[in-house]
Amino acid sequence: MKFVIKVLVALSVTLFGLYHLAFFIMPSVTIQNNSDAMVESARVVLPNSSLDLGSIQAGGNNRIYYELEQADGEYEFDIVLSDETRLDGSCGYITNSEINKRVVIELSAEMQVVCRAD
Repeated sequence: MKFVIKVLVALSVTLFGLYHLAFFIMPSVTIQNNSDAMVESARVVLPNSSLDLGSIQAGGNNRIYYELEQADGEYEFDIVLSDETRLDGSCGYITNSEINKRVVIELSAEMQVVCRAD
């Protein structure tokens, strides 16, 4: 019985570690809303996929992870505010297998979009 418990604990710890390792390895996009306006919808299009980050409260942020396998290209964003103002454009460069890449698309208080890679 003790052996079974040890195996189950070891398996649980291993699975927990692999789960967190996957999030460390996978690249992500974060939209940070530093404005006073609510973001009704935020979308980022990558060469091989599209990411819907949903609505984001004023002062809030949302992060989404994406697949490592991507063609070369840019991050194209489309942000719609609560007053129906649309901010769109592209920023940054994406290539295949960028392990642990963190891209932040920031909406400033002046309603300007700034992109950076952390």
